[in-house]
Amino acid sequence: MAFQLDIGFCTHTGQRSHNEDFGACQLPPRGSEDWGAIAAVADGVSRGGEGAAAAQTSVLALLNDYYATPATWDTTVALDRLIAAHNSWLYATNQRRHPALGLCTLTALVLRGHTYTVAHVGDTRAYLVRDGQWQCLTHDHVVPHVDFSHQLVRAV
Repeated sequence: MAFQLDIGFCTHTGQRSHNEDFGACQLPPRGSEDWGAIAAVADGVSRGGEGAAAAQTSVLALLNDYYATPATWDTTVALDRLIAAHNSWLYATNQRRHPALGLCTLTALVLRGHTYTVAHVGDTRAYLVRDGQWQCLTHDHVVPHVDFSHQLVRAV
């Protein structure tokens, strides 16, 4: 069964002078349509500097490597392993490099067959919109206190 996919990306700087968001989508190569489409959005954490680079490398690494995962891996396994591998690389890079490459939040969506899979780290949210109703599919990885709700406890 084929479906039409409309893709868009919009970002807003908010109170900052610049933003460090990055989003992208990739369709499967010809002959690999069963893998589905993958989209991801990341928000660079500006506190450590270079959040935009972390956001861009995180999204591009995930999208570039997703279609190379073994066919025997479930979508959740593929996303988990790819994000963990990139997180390890980014952590090691940050340890060697000054200034550090940075941190980011990451949310990814794979549309495959009649299902979707969401992978999520941080506070970049994914929503399901159906019949005008919005349902948040993720929960923020932040300190559970009203005064610290902007501080992440998980990031890439």
